[in-house]
Amino acid sequence: MVLIFPLLIPLLGAFTVLLCKSPRVAVRVALGVGALEMIAIGNAVVRVYTTGALQAGEYLRADSLTAFFLINIGLIFALVLVYSVGYLRHIPEGRFSSPRWFYGLVFLFLFTMIAVYLSANLGLLWISVEATTLASAFLVGFYNTKGAVEAGWKYLIVCTVGIAFALFGTITFYLAAVRCGIPQDTALNWTVLMNAAPRLAAAPQLLKLAFVFIVVGYGTKIGFVPMHSWLPDAHAEAPSPISALLSAVLLNCAMYAVLRFDAITARALGPGFSHHLLLIFGGLSITVAAFLMIVQRDLKRLLAYSSIEHMGIVALGVGIGGPLGLFGALLHAFNHSLAKTMLFFTTGDVRENYGTLRMDRIRGMARTLPWTSGAMIAGGLAIVGMPPFGLFVSEFIILTAAFTQGSYLIAALILVALSVAFGAMLFHFQHMLGGESHTTRVRPKAFLTDLAPTAVCVACLLVLGLRIPPVFTNLLHSAMAVLQ
Repeated sequence: MVLIFPLLIPLLGAFTVLLCKSPRVAVRVALGVGALEMIAIGNAVVRVYTTGALQAGEYLRADSLTAFFLINIGLIFALVLVYSVGYLRHIPEGRFSSPRWFYGLVFLFLFTMIAVYLSANLGLLWISVEATTLASAFLVGFYNTKGAVEAGWKYLIVCTVGIAFALFGTITFYLAAVRCGIPQDTALNWTVLMNAAPRLAAAPQLLKLAFVFIVVGYGTKIGFVPMHSWLPDAHAEAPSPISALLSAVLLNCAMYAVLRFDAITARALGPGFSHHLLLIFGGLSITVAAFLMIVQRDLKRLLAYSSIEHMGIVALGVGIGGPLGLFGALLHAFNHSLAKTMLFFTTGDVRENYGTLRMDRIRGMARTLPWTSGAMIAGGLAIVGMPPFGLFVSEFIILTAAFTQGSYLIAALILVALSVAFGAMLFHFQHMLGGESHTTRVRPKAFLTDLAPTAVCVACLLVLGLRIPPVFTNLLHSAMAVLQ
C-alpha cells in the first residue's frame, strides 16, 4: 500500500475536484488532496531509504533512484498547488477554464507522472510516459484560444510520434532479452534485465538498435534537438503553473526513462555506445538552444529554450559518465527544476499585470513589479549558473568530470553554450527590468501564495549552492548506486 497510495490519491482527487461546483470549494479540496499526496510520497521515500527497495507485485517498484525523483516531483507539485491558488483567482467558471477543471486535470497529470517513477516493468513505463502526454495535452490547451489549441495538438502529435519510437525500442529490448535466454514473462522487468545484463551482450546489434529508438523516442519528450519543436509552443501557451510542471517534472520523467535503459545498455555493452549517443544529442541541444535564446521575443519561449539547453547539460553529464558526471547530472536536474519553476511563476505575474509576454512590450518592471523583478533577477542568475546558486555547483561538477575524463571538446562546448545563454538572458532581462513603462501601473498587491513558493525555490537553490547538505548528498549517492 506504500506504493499504491501515491497513485490512488491523485486519481481519486481528480474526480473529487471535478464534482465541486464552487471554485472556492475546488481549491480547498485540491489543497487537501495535495497535502495527502505529499504525505504519501514522503512515506514512500522514507520507507525506501530506511528499508531498501519496495516491490508491489510485478509492476510497481521503488528504489533509491525512484525516491530521488519522487522528492523532486513532490516538492515542485506542492509549490505549483500553492502558487495556483493566486494564479487562478481571475479565471471565471467555464467549461474548461475553471479551477475545478484545472485541478482535476493536474491531478490526472500527477497520477501519470508518479506511475512513470513507480513502474517496475519497461512496458508499463512506456504506457505511463504516453499517458503523461494524454493527460497534459488538455492542460497545454487549457485556455482554449486558437494558439493554445494549436500548441496542444502539436504537443500531442509530436510526442505521440516520438513515443512510438520508444515503443519500437522497448519491443526490440524485449526481443533481445528473449533471444538471450531471459524468460518471456520477465523480459521487460528492469531488475531482471539489470541482473542479466551481461547475457544481453550476446545480441549487441539488437541492443544498440533498441537504444537508438529509446533515445529518439523519449528524447522527443525530453526536448532533445531536433525533436524539440513541440516544447516552445507548449510552454508558451500553457498556464504558467503548467509550464512549470512541464519543464521541472515532465522532462525529468522522460530523462528518468532514458536513465533506466542506459543503465542496462551500459552494463551489457559497456558505456561507450549509449554514452556517445547521449553526448551527441546533449551537445546538439545545448548549442542550438543557446543560440535560439538570443532571437526569442516571448518570455516563456525564452524559458522553454533554456529548458532544452539544461536537459542537454543533464544528458552531457550522463554521457561523460563516471561518478562525477552522473552526480552532476542528477544534481543539475534537481536544481534546474527549482530555478525553472521560480521563473515560470514570475512569468505568470508578468502576464497578469502587463497582459502580454512579448518582451519588447515590457519595460520598467523593476519599478512597477518590484517583488516579481527581484524573483526574476534571482531566477535569471540561478538559471545561467551564477554563484551562489545550485546550478553553478552542478555545472561546475559536470565540467570537472569532462576535464577529468579528457573530454575537452565537450567542456569547451558547455562553456560556449553557457556563455551564449548568459548573454541572451542578460540582454532580454535588462530591457524588461529597465527603461520607462509605456503605461502607468499601480503596484499590485503581493499575495502570500505568490511569494512563498518563490521564496522556497530561492532558499533551496542557495542551500544547494552554498553547501549541499550531507543528507541530500547521501540521497544522490544512493540514486547513483542504482544505475551503476
